[in-house]
Amino acid sequence: MKNRDRVTGIILFLLGLGVCWKSLTYPLGSLRRPGGGLFPLIASILLMGLSAIITTQAFLTKDSEKAVQAPFFPEKEAPQRICFGFAALLGYRYLLPVIGFAPATCFFIFILSKFLGKHGWKASIFFSLVTAVVAYYLFEVYLKIPMPRTIMRF
Repeated sequence: MKNRDRVTGIILFLLGLGVCWKSLTYPLGSLRRPGGGLFPLIASILLMGLSAIITTQAFLTKDSEKAVQAPFFPEKEAPQRICFGFAALLGYRYLLPVIGFAPATCFFIFILSKFLGKHGWKASIFFSLVTAVVAYYLFEVYLKIPMPRTIMRF
């Protein structure tokens, strides 16, 4: 477990460092008028800070005697669930320009909640509809960010 935390912390720190470096090539702007590089810069600094904490804790903690090492995937079906989630994300990416933002988001959230979250049909349908409507109004109406539209115009 300790070695996994060390490796994970170092990899995440390097990832944050790369994102931080790349974000500095974009205009930062200010907090009132943020540029394209401000959010990635803040996120990468947080990632580097948290990964530094994980790495430091992994190096400073002592091994307990005969500690039981937890498996990397605690459930048998975890690798299949990860692959299914990734396939759903790819499906969302390719459905977005075809059927539009709101329907694609609704379908994506439904798939995640029903098959990965193992919720019931009613809860999955309700959650996916609410998420799609809230996301639509947040981006389209409130923030005025144009999202992909198709024949259905939503």
